[in-house]
Amino acid sequence: MKNQDIITSNDLRLNLNNAHCSQAKYLKIAQYALLLSCSTLPHLSFALNSGTDVDLSLNPIAGGMAGAAFVKPQEVASALFGNPATLSQFKGFNFEFGAAILEPVVRNQQTSNGYNNQSHSQAGNYIAPDFAISGEVSPGFVLAGGLNVDSGLGADYRTQPINAGAGLGLGGSGVGGAATLPLLVELLSLSANLGAAYEVDSKLSLGAALTIGYGMAQFGTSGNTSGLQSLTGNFGGTTSSVHNISIRGSTGATYKILPELSVGVSIKSPLEYNYHGVLETTVNGSQQYQNVKLDQPLEVTWGLAGNPNSDFLLEADAIWKNWSNSSLYKDVYQDQFLALFGGQYSIGNLQLRGGYGYSTEILRSNPNGTVGGFSGLGTLPLNTNVPGVLNSNDLISVVQTTLGPTVWQHTLTAGIGYAFSPKFRLDAFGAYAFEGSASRSTLALGNYSVTGSEWALGAGANFKF
Repeated sequence: MKNQDIITSNDLRLNLNNAHCSQAKYLKIAQYALLLSCSTLPHLSFALNSGTDVDLSLNPIAGGMAGAAFVKPQEVASALFGNPATLSQFKGFNFEFGAAILEPVVRNQQTSNGYNNQSHSQAGNYIAPDFAISGEVSPGFVLAGGLNVDSGLGADYRTQPINAGAGLGLGGSGVGGAATLPLLVELLSLSANLGAAYEVDSKLSLGAALTIGYGMAQFGTSGNTSGLQSLTGNFGGTTSSVHNISIRGSTGATYKILPELSVGVSIKSPLEYNYHGVLETTVNGSQQYQNVKLDQPLEVTWGLAGNPNSDFLLEADAIWKNWSNSSLYKDVYQDQFLALFGGQYSIGNLQLRGGYGYSTEILRSNPNGTVGGFSGLGTLPLNTNVPGVLNSNDLISVVQTTLGPTVWQHTLTAGIGYAFSPKFRLDAFGAYAFEGSASRSTLALGNYSVTGSEWALGAGANFKF
């Protein structure tokens, strides 16, 4: 980059307030403001079709039924982490442990003025364990506890960095891709649940659960950068790693309309993490670290399950997720509905399972101009507007496709299980979220598109005494 093309932080502030800046200078401003936005939001590549939440999609049995297990779950973990009222269906003593591997495939393409660059996230090989135990302490009253992964995010663009401002042709030079970002971001939330359910009578059951969440967060850049000479500090190593704890609650009910047909409803409160010192900024020459609040959303589920015959189980569930009121996510996501359909057919000791999940689009068509209330990275501001060159939310539109896309909407699953005895069984499942895509265009930053799909495999053991 030539010296005359370098913009310092002070230059940026001056140019934003000078109505007579040239368009070439504005283009450079847009480029460097984009660098900030790309460093503030983690990229989704963890859950199947339920936003960043896992729900029941990775449990050994429910995973084979697309997570449709909020009314008549077939394993204690799905009861404890789904609708707690269903714990009353697990009499005696039940113990389960399992794990799943999740592999996302996400590519982002940046194009403008004949320039074309594709970045493939290297994040993958995620392992999601689950464990649960329950006991009927008195007739109709069940207590349970367990641990699982409830949500996660991840991206790794160190070897295939995102190109910021591809093909801008700054100052008429025709140079494309003047800045690269080796993003490395990851969020992980573990939940320890304590639950209880009471069978009021032969038809009605009520339940509640308390979640103690442990969240870990890391986002920034890690690796070599180019085109960033004007940014002070080690911009190639801005990652931070922090953690926080939080609590949430859930409650639910199930009711037998007929001996063969049950309905259920549950509600789960938000899980709020407050991460301290996660992003560096410089104010009046003083280095500071910004805090951010992140909410896994309020969730409401309802559904019905029935047995057409003694060997056949069908369940249909719906889930509403209130992303639009969740801190950080609300800037890029909108409320989401999911429809889950699952079935199980028993042939003696063998069970065959299948499922389908559908989710509505989650990306907001008109995102906000900032993410999580971050004011900036270094002295570079978010929520920047340059008339005719940069809309105030252009940067976050780019963030949606580079760092925040949940684009898969259709998931197919299959599972199998075998009961070796009335006290012991093994189960396994596979799931595939079909490729989806999204794209955003900006005034001067070019076009950004993303395609993504996922697959998962899991297995577990169940004991009953």
